[in-house]
Amino acid sequence: MTRISDETIEEIRSGTDIVDLISEYVQLAKRGKNWFGLCPFHEEGSPSFSVSEDKQLFHCFGCGASGNAITFMMDMENRSFIDSIVKLGSRMGLELESSQTDNQASTSSSNHKMLKAYTLAANFYSHLLLNTIEGEKALEYLEKRGFTRDEIEQYEIGWSPVQSDALSALLKRQGFDMKEMETAGLCFHKEDGSGYFDRFRGRIMFPIQDDNGATIAFSGRRMEDSSSDAKYINSPETPVFEKSKVLFNFHRARLNVRKTGKVVLFEGFMDTIAADRGGIGNTVAVMGTALSAHHIVKLKRMAKKIVICCDGDSAGWGAAKRFADQLMDSGMDVLVATLPDKMDPDDYISQHGSDVFSEKVLDQALSYISFVAAYYRRDKNLSVDHDIKQYVHEVFDELAHRCSPIEKDLLIQQLHNETQASKESLGQEFTKSIAKKAKQSRDTSPEESRTVHVTRAPANRAETDRAEQLLLAHLLMDADLFEEKRLELQDLFVRDDVIKIFFKLAAFYEQYDLPNYQRFAETLEDRQLKKVVMEAILTERSQEHTTQEVNDCIRHLKRNQIKRLIDQKRYESKEAEKRNDLLKAMELASEVIQLVRSLKVL
Repeated sequence: MTRISDETIEEIRSGTDIVDLISEYVQLAKRGKNWFGLCPFHEEGSPSFSVSEDKQLFHCFGCGASGNAITFMMDMENRSFIDSIVKLGSRMGLELESSQTDNQASTSSSNHKMLKAYTLAANFYSHLLLNTIEGEKALEYLEKRGFTRDEIEQYEIGWSPVQSDALSALLKRQGFDMKEMETAGLCFHKEDGSGYFDRFRGRIMFPIQDDNGATIAFSGRRMEDSSSDAKYINSPETPVFEKSKVLFNFHRARLNVRKTGKVVLFEGFMDTIAADRGGIGNTVAVMGTALSAHHIVKLKRMAKKIVICCDGDSAGWGAAKRFADQLMDSGMDVLVATLPDKMDPDDYISQHGSDVFSEKVLDQALSYISFVAAYYRRDKNLSVDHDIKQYVHEVFDELAHRCSPIEKDLLIQQLHNETQASKESLGQEFTKSIAKKAKQSRDTSPEESRTVHVTRAPANRAETDRAEQLLLAHLLMDADLFEEKRLELQDLFVRDDVIKIFFKLAAFYEQYDLPNYQRFAETLEDRQLKKVVMEAILTERSQEHTTQEVNDCIRHLKRNQIKRLIDQKRYESKEAEKRNDLLKAMELASEVIQLVRSLKVL
């Protein structure tokens, strides 16, 4: 992997004007010191997306998205950090400096050659389909299935010739190392050692692209449905193509996903093409039947809400269930769209059109809880007592611990309607499932479970939040101040996210002596922590009376800490009285008096 020097990253960060960059994606208008526009990361009617020219940061007051030029590129185009640096560097006309070992440089060169070969192959296949007699039959086949010439060019569809070595011969003439081309999955070595022959022959070719739109693999479809050959032949995994890291159509879909706040996940790439052709532009597909951790990270970066749509057969339901479970566990808002038996999304769209597909399938998608119930109901006869009992147990065992009170009531009502079991008995079964799950996950000791901590919200929580935010703003801008106040502050913050940021900032300052709030924000993987940091940076703070403002914030937090201690001691004193431990109660009451006195003089 390419490593870009810190100096180059800083040059790109400081050399990119964030207003100019974001203006390429968002229409901005100046209002006071900052620029405002409609947020590109969620749908809104009035501008809440702010860009600070002074601080070179952006922040949305609606959805909380925030960051600098690099993180904007990462979020806007769903690029990795390195990809975003490369894109911004290219935008500046900057040739990036990289630090690579000889082995890394060799690997990078080999991968680059593979990508060039795939581009050449894609152009070759496209030319054969659109401009030769040999491609006429395949072109006619596609046109009969509704593809226009513009769509064929848009998706870069091609035709691999029947001639066994057409591409291999072209690659050899162009000077490519044929052993590398075999590794790239474009050809095979003949057993007699006389040369190479093509992997793809006599097939309609669909390029598979990476996050940036570069071709990294192919899927070849046969034309004759009656043939005994495999319907699809796909490229093998290579150094540039790993199925677990690729989402088909990702590079086309990401901007539409950002606008709609929702991504549609299909099981097959042809489903995605069918939907995209019909104007449903926020769709992607996995390359295979597995959803990997890499896929989930990409999907979460794209949107908070996901609609899963798999085939209508048993295998499709099973895939949808696996996907839904994984995505629910990742914290996404999951919906599942179901299809009639033995239909896939491509078939449905071909028969009914994309508008009907949107209205009758995607817009009618089931919540995760409703889908799981439907999943377990599919193979049950609910007129048979055994099946009813099994159905109820399967649904509650999986869903009880996930349900909110409202979802619980709705689920019990649904199962009551389906099984005619009484709501009372269903409620009892639900409670048993909760208890069973709690017993399985309980890991605290009896002593720990009896410990009671009393906390109270300060009289004015907003004031405490403001004090923490303002103090954090000063600490992010002043490493010397952080070091001076570090021991005094480490036990004062109340909010968990601010506490986490404080200790991460301590580690950051141990590595970097000088404050750099942009670089610090880039080290944060947690979006909530990054949001808090950006809000703090954008907080207006005193430039002339910094010391007084910091001390006022610390004083407020100390008073808040003492008030919480007073509440805790008073509670413990009352508990001691209930146990007739009067000595302990008096001791605690004395501590309360001392705390109240210290509060008065603070």
